[in-house]
Amino acid sequence: MNENMTNSPNNFEEDSIDIIALIKNIWGERKFIIKITVSFFIIGCIVALRSPIKYTSQTTFVPQVSDDQMSNSSSLGALASSLSGINLSTNEVTSDSYLSPLLYTNIIDSEEFSLDLLTKELINLNSEKLTIKEYLLSKESSFNFDPIGFIKKYTIGLFLNNEISEVNSDIFKNYNFISEEDYYLLYSLREKFSVELNEKEGFINVLAVDEDAFISSQLVELITKSLQSKIIDIRTDKVKGRLEFSKKQYEIKQAEFDLSQKKLAEFKDSNKSISTARFMSELQKLESEYQLQQNILFTLASEYNNNKIKLNKDTPIFSVIDEVSVPNKRSEPKRGQLIIIYVFLGLVLSVGFVLVKAPLKKLIKEIKD
Repeated sequence: MNENMTNSPNNFEEDSIDIIALIKNIWGERKFIIKITVSFFIIGCIVALRSPIKYTSQTTFVPQVSDDQMSNSSSLGALASSLSGINLSTNEVTSDSYLSPLLYTNIIDSEEFSLDLLTKELINLNSEKLTIKEYLLSKESSFNFDPIGFIKKYTIGLFLNNEISEVNSDIFKNYNFISEEDYYLLYSLREKFSVELNEKEGFINVLAVDEDAFISSQLVELITKSLQSKIIDIRTDKVKGRLEFSKKQYEIKQAEFDLSQKKLAEFKDSNKSISTARFMSELQKLESEYQLQQNILFTLASEYNNNKIKLNKDTPIFSVIDEVSVPNKRSEPKRGQLIIIYVFLGLVLSVGFVLVKAPLKKLIKEIKD
């Protein structure tokens, strides 16, 4: 017992001596630490001043759903569908039109969506129109030189380009063939915007960042409209197919009905004074055919009108909560924060170097001996 109590003060004394020795070591190298910290402070100031100014624009909107979808969303099937993106309900309205908000970000990440964005037009402050692709190309630095890509382009690439040019371009029509230039442009474009989905509140934020405040607001507007258009296309695709089918069937039956009506009228006009059994039989046959065609036409007309109503009902409406506007204040760089990070980094690195310098020298000396 006494031995343990005796050892405890000794251990505490050894630990205290170690800590004091470290503090003395740091204090002895304070000039070095200050120099490194000041150097990192200067580097941080340079980085903060030379970092490009960027502006962030954003908008917030909410996809509105119909009453049928609202009632269905309280069921267990709606819960499962919201997690998987597939509606398990037997309700015809929601099964055709439901699209899980979780899939909105997948739409944004698709190459098809980004490629379509490259063709959208922007307007600069000089009232000049240019596509997003042209804008990104104009921002590409002329100093970005890739030696490996350069060698590949003018050696192996010469033979590959010749082979590709000989292949019929029709082969690529059914594929999302992306050129190397477009591939890097897509990467640059995706760094400029993001979509944030608030699952709990049910709203969507679209943000865009650019060195030009006016361009950033236009990017938000174009991305939002493209996303909403894509959502509408996906949600109404099946209904549009049914509407088109019912329209074609209605037009076919309308032509058959007109022909049947014409035959009946011509038969009556050409046999006004005849009332034989054969005439009555033929008249009854034509009237039955006419009545049948009329009933079918009424049914198809009703289906066609129902599909048009359904299309209008299932087409989503987006309520904008926060309208996009041109930002007046920059969002990047946060210069004060950058300087603090560099100062902290310089302090940590310098102190760490001071602490490991002596043990490192000792270890190297032992290895050499």
